[in-house]
Amino acid sequence: MDAVEKLSREDFKELRDYIYDQSGLHFSDAKLYFLENRISRRLKALNQTSYRDYLAHIKKPIHKRELFSLFDAITTNETSFYRNPPQIDAFAKNILPAVVKKLKERGQRTLRIWSAACSSGEEPYTLAMILKDRQDLLQGLNATVYGTDISNEIIEQAKTAVYKPYTMRHLPNKFQDRYFTKQDKEFKVHDSVKSLVNISYFNLVDYAAYRRFRNMDIILCRNVLIYFDLKVKRNIIKGFWESLNKDGYLLIGHSESLHNINRDFKMQHYSRALAYLKES
Repeated sequence: MDAVEKLSREDFKELRDYIYDQSGLHFSDAKLYFLENRISRRLKALNQTSYRDYLAHIKKPIHKRELFSLFDAITTNETSFYRNPPQIDAFAKNILPAVVKKLKERGQRTLRIWSAACSSGEEPYTLAMILKDRQDLLQGLNATVYGTDISNEIIEQAKTAVYKPYTMRHLPNKFQDRYFTKQDKEFKVHDSVKSLVNISYFNLVDYAAYRRFRNMDIILCRNVLIYFDLKVKRNIIKGFWESLNKDGYLLIGHSESLHNINRDFKMQHYSRALAYLKES
């Protein structure tokens, strides 16, 4: 097979614009070599040498599956259990009790939590362990954690629920002891936790698809907004707003902010953590 050609500036811009249109992911001019490195793997897998031919290939509806493979190649999936402990503690000690109190006052019997851009599943399984740990609080409620991601490859990994020790470095020992089974050098999440979690594909810029996630009580989309431009950020947050029930909460990354993006949410302050409340 011939070597893959260099990615020209012109082809880079066309690929970048197409990726933006399809996923909302924004790559600056400085990311040419990053995209070249990531996408060259897909060209080699398809025995192609031309980025222009590859772009023509993925634009054909018959090759939509390759578009998902492209998303797998260019997305970053760095995550861990109990990531950013102060925020997870705020979820467990403050946000969850406040939401459950409102649900019971309204006579509702379901609790719905959405982990958007959940990567390999550490976040939704962390939330599910906390729910298991607070059965006293949740008595009388049916709870589901929805985990979604744009990468089909990483979704399949999340569904296996098998993890290496490094991704568990922030996880309190009690959760590891209660909810994991050790398999050689890896750890498998117990079925009792997995049963609370629903993992599926979701593209954050498929705005019509937000209807699938109406009536959410808590949404987490952490360390994701940084990959989008202002226009896409505003549309995503609008989608979350419409998906949340009254008195629902949105949690974003600790280094992210809704400043200049959305003024509908009310910021809530906790110990070394923030969240956003939908009051109306």
